[in-house]
Amino acid sequence: MRGWMTLFLLSTVLCIASALTGIQSFDYDSRTGMNITYWRGNWRMLALVYAAGSALSFYGIYRRYPIVWKIGFVVLVCNAVFFVFMVWKSIGPQPLGWVVGTAATVFVPLIVLYWANHWRKQKEWFFGSSEKDG
Repeated sequence: MRGWMTLFLLSTVLCIASALTGIQSFDYDSRTGMNITYWRGNWRMLALVYAAGSALSFYGIYRRYPIVWKIGFVVLVCNAVFFVFMVWKSIGPQPLGWVVGTAATVFVPLIVLYWANHWRKQKEWFFGSSEKDG
């Protein structure tokens, strides 16, 4: 779980840095060079929302709250559904976009099953081992 906590802590720091500097993303292309995208208007607050979500995730794992383990499955499934939806929305209308959409619809659930199995194995971290308690 230290790996997850490290990722959430890093995400929190980077989201706060993004909100403070206004930088949303970097893009580099050998043809056009460096391109920096900035948050527009009050959209910087979205970076703070992401930072808060990452900080809450870090804290929940650190404190071993059992509800965080359960919420982890919900977040995993919701992110997968959103990803497949966005693939169909953005690539689906393009020529042969249905191929990519179908591939995402078929393979994303397999990836979710893999990560759900990984997350299931972390149950002992949140609930402790019943063998040790008894």
